[in-house]
Amino acid sequence: MAENATLKEYQRSNVPSTGNASHNEAWALIEAARQIAAIIRFGDLTTPNDKKRLRAALRLNLRVWTIIQAEQTAGESLLPEEIRVNVLTLCKFIDNQTVDCMINPTAEKAVALININRNIAAGLMGSVSDDSDIPAPAEDKNIQEEAPVKGLGDGIKV
Repeated sequence: MAENATLKEYQRSNVPSTGNASHNEAWALIEAARQIAAIIRFGDLTTPNDKKRLRAALRLNLRVWTIIQAEQTAGESLLPEEIRVNVLTLCKFIDNQTVDCMINPTAEKAVALININRNIAAGLMGSVSDDSDIPAPAEDKNIQEEAPVKGLGDGIKV
């Protein structure tokens, strides 16, 4: 019973308001990471249902990264060329890692995607709070919290 309450709390989401692209991108990355992490933390990748749920979360993550990639390839990018190339290289890694995780789902592969999403989102949120005109969003303790992955070594966190 307590585990169900914990799972419901972990699954909650706060959709951001419109107006700040960096904040919205950060939210999308965190939301995709949260969905993947919920399955890794509370699910069982040996069951067909949880594998299906993980694939759905991975497809969401792939869509988010496809949007990020499209922003860098279509039209004018606001990023310096070197950073734009690095973002595109990261997009390629995310594509490959996501497809690999869909084909052969493991917690380790999923955790790599979760950590990348969280780190990029943290950078985007920093750019939001650096802008004096826009108030920094309230921190979500459930998203920032790191919890050990069930059945993995001590060094891997989600």
